[in-house]
Amino acid sequence: MLDYLTRTDGSPLAYLAKAWGTVVAGTIVMILAASLFLHDPPPSEDEAADGAVTFILLVVWPIIATGLVFAAVSVARRFAPTYWHAAAGSALVFALIFGMLGGPIVGVVYAWPFFVYCVTFLAWQLKSTLHAWVMTTALHAAVNLIPVLFL
Repeated sequence: MLDYLTRTDGSPLAYLAKAWGTVVAGTIVMILAASLFLHDPPPSEDEAADGAVTFILLVVWPIIATGLVFAAVSVARRFAPTYWHAAAGSALVFALIFGMLGGPIVGVVYAWPFFVYCVTFLAWQLKSTLHAWVMTTALHAAVNLIPVLFL
């Protein structure tokens, strides 16, 4: 069903569009399910802080997260029978970490995007590790563009 995420023989831009849609659709489902337990955050009124948050969400965090994905899938591949299992195991670790940092709902919401980021990294790593870094970072930045638009 998600086999298209492992196909890297086409256009990288088309891949990013499909992966972006997969992340966004799955995240919307997770957020809707978790929305029963979420509270509205206070509104931000500091425009300078919004600029910093934008930079962090679109540049800094995708690079850091891709580094974490690289480390997680590198370890998981040694123990998992398939790339799908390695991606799922890595996403579970990310969900647990985010759940411990931000609460269980945050962990649940972040599980799906990080699963797709892990699959993306593993699929593109078959071409090269540089391809994997660039595509995963670009996908993460594209996904983060949605909350940035609401700042």
